[in-house]
Amino acid sequence: MTMKLSKLLLTACVLCFTSIGLSQDPDPSNNQPCPNELFPCCQTWNACNGPYYGSWSYDPDFPDDGFCDLSCTPIDSGVLFLLLGGAAFGGVMISRNRRRELYLESERV
Repeated sequence: MTMKLSKLLLTACVLCFTSIGLSQDPDPSNNQPCPNELFPCCQTWNACNGPYYGSWSYDPDFPDDGFCDLSCTPIDSGVLFLLLGGAAFGGVMISRNRRRELYLESERV
């Protein structure tokens, strides 16, 4: 059981670090420093290229996000609550189902 848990934890860590590496700015050389009248600058305060993060810039690689690199933004607390709540609910349902199956199996014997 401990070996399965350690393998699962290792896989989760590898996937997490891989997704972080893939979500970085694909071409940092095309960023335009702000303030700049020619390009709309990122206005999201906690974006990687936001006004308070250290490298305020316009990044054409992220047009759908207002030209903001959002890979540095933390997960929203509401989303985190839903993820953890769903995991807890699923765990309770699996445990409850196993307990019921064990009870039904013991009655049959």
